[in-house]
Amino acid sequence: GQISEIDAQIDSVTAQLELSKAQQAETQTRISDAQNQLATKKSILDEEVRAIYQDSQTTPLEMLASSQNLSDFVDKQQYNDQIKDHIQDELAQITQLEGQLVQQQTALNVQISQDAGLNATLGQQQSQQAQLLAEAQGNEAQANASIASNNSQIAKLDAEEAATLQASSRSYSGSIPGASSGSGGACDDGNGNGGYPAQWCNAAQDSVIDSWGMYNRECVSWAAWRRSQIGRPIPGGWGNANQWANSARAAGYTVNSTPEVGAIAQTDAGPFGHVAIVEAIQGSNVVVSEMNYDDEGHYRLGTYAISYFDYIH
Repeated sequence: GQISEIDAQIDSVTAQLELSKAQQAETQTRISDAQNQLATKKSILDEEVRAIYQDSQTTPLEMLASSQNLSDFVDKQQYNDQIKDHIQDELAQITQLEGQLVQQQTALNVQISQDAGLNATLGQQQSQQAQLLAEAQGNEAQANASIASNNSQIAKLDAEEAATLQASSRSYSGSIPGASSGSGGACDDGNGNGGYPAQWCNAAQDSVIDSWGMYNRECVSWAAWRRSQIGRPIPGGWGNANQWANSARAAGYTVNSTPEVGAIAQTDAGPFGHVAIVEAIQGSNVVVSEMNYDDEGHYRLGTYAISYFDYIH
């Protein structure tokens, strides 16, 4: 993600540099045009000044004597006056062009300075990108080792949870239907599948996300599905089983120590807790339907002491 972000930044800076290059080329063209105009005007001005200078060496009396008539003298004076006016105009235009050249050259210098900064930024971004790639490649082995260690720890915690549940319960063998001798799919280990949808039951555990955003063949997935079947649905997003009591309270559900058929039985025991659905109450025990009681994603009906759970209604 960081590398992709830097790629986008590099593309942006590169686009700015390309635009700046085009603007510099355009500015340079304008400067060249202005310089050519300035050179032409100065050349014309040189000729006109030279003509005026030559005429200024002749006295009015000599000019009159060399003229054919008085009319020629008057015309020559008027011509010289026009040249003088034109020289003034040319000088004003030359001054204006020189001012424009200064402004354009200043703008060009600013662009060149900005480009230098952009190039430095681009270099830093490319260096950062290369460093991130190198770190990613260098850390790959370390990351894989960490993943393997985490998976091993998760497996250990899952085994602890399964052992906790096994020590606190026993399979129910009464009249509540559910047993199918192992013919109910991958989640049936001889205790039936409880009607759990086949696309979730037959998929490998934790390989599919159910309708509530939970992994398949987990206790939380079973509890959410079973509640929907009995017309008492719950929202998703309650987290691990040991978070369900607090999440339920926050959502306005009643949580107490009194069981009822259809309630969610919840305990914090084990690393992740456990949830099931109360199917029957027998004296001081509850019979619950549950998934993943054995850490292998299987279904069963189990019997627990009422006091083992809290109950979400």
